[in-house]
Amino acid sequence: MKMFSWFLVVSLIFVMSAGVMAQDDEEEFEKDFMEFAIYGGGAIPMGGLSDWTISNDITGSEELGAKSGWDIGFDVGHFLTRSLVVGLNVTYAQFGIDSDEPAVATMNHQMIGPAAYLKYYFQGESNLMPYVKGQVGVDVVKFTTRVMDPNIDNGAFEYRELSYHPGLSFSFGGGLFYYTHDYGGLYLEAAYRTALTSDVISNYEGEEYTFGETAAVLDIHAGIKVFFGSDE
Repeated sequence: MKMFSWFLVVSLIFVMSAGVMAQDDEEEFEKDFMEFAIYGGGAIPMGGLSDWTISNDITGSEELGAKSGWDIGFDVGHFLTRSLVVGLNVTYAQFGIDSDEPAVATMNHQMIGPAAYLKYYFQGESNLMPYVKGQVGVDVVKFTTRVMDPNIDNGAFEYRELSYHPGLSFSFGGGLFYYTHDYGGLYLEAAYRTALTSDVISNYEGEEYTFGETAAVLDIHAGIKVFFGSDE
């Protein structure tokens, strides 16, 4: 709940700042009212995720690094000016596990998170339009973890996909949008995303597990975008 409150506060500041920027632009023009995009692509774990090791006093330590995976998501945004958009998105990512342990062969690591974004399009005369994009939100890591299950006779180790508490996340990147018709088109984008998850915890059968790493991912997306309406 505390992390969610932080997310709301930061998102509010994010949106208010965008509003102030929009008010400074007094030029009259026709602009789109909103955008909607769906996308998918690759998610490349970086830093500590690629050699992620979970450890505690009961299970000891074990390396269960994340391998490159895929993600999907959507954006919904509102044009404050002809070039500036503020919006919300949700991204889901799934990774393989770098382990020879047969028990984890059918399991995965996952990340999911909502975010508020601010995007700026560099308008021109051609159909190709570059942009930059920044985000702030929360990410929930759901990683396969070696745990102790006391419900099994004499206790035993097993693997569970544990959901850890949310961590504040940030992302910055850019892309290229290409108009295929007057109301939308295709785009490619890349972004570096990081989440403050080194101290987040998960509880399983009375035991506490600490994630222990900052979640960092390079996202590479391809998507379809549609623009709705216009505002004089």
